[in-house]
Amino acid sequence: MTEGAQDRERSWKDAWPVLVALGVVVVAAAGIGISYLIRPADERMSTDAQVQHAINDAYTARNDVDYQKYRASTCAADVASAAFPNESTFVDQNRKSFDENGHIVIPEITGITVSGDRARAQVHWHFDDKPDQKQVTDTVVVREDGDWKVCTS
Repeated sequence: MTEGAQDRERSWKDAWPVLVALGVVVVAAAGIGISYLIRPADERMSTDAQVQHAINDAYTARNDVDYQKYRASTCAADVASAAFPNESTFVDQNRKSFDENGHIVIPEITGITVSGDRARAQVHWHFDDKPDQKQVTDTVVVREDGDWKVCTS
């Protein structure tokens, strides 16, 4: 390198490639951010994740003794069934279960298979106060009006 090239002062033109690259990154990040704001979280989730979310909602409703959330996370056929509990029965059963066993804990949901608007999964769970009594429940989840809901059949 010659002595004159070393002494040359840097100008803003030397930074031009870096500024262009920075601009591209900012525009790309803004586009991704806007897409996340516009699209609801449920639409960004995979189908398997939506099924897991529906199962989690049903168990969380039981843990919270939240009858309205439980109804909302259950398929229409089950809600219309004569066997579906009314609010007082639901509250009594779940408070008693909580007092005797603690919260329901779901360490994992496995074996998710989706076929159209129906899915099956194995829910691995136990009670907080009885971690050594692990259980696995086969669970059916159906899509109704775009939302996944837990169903008995």
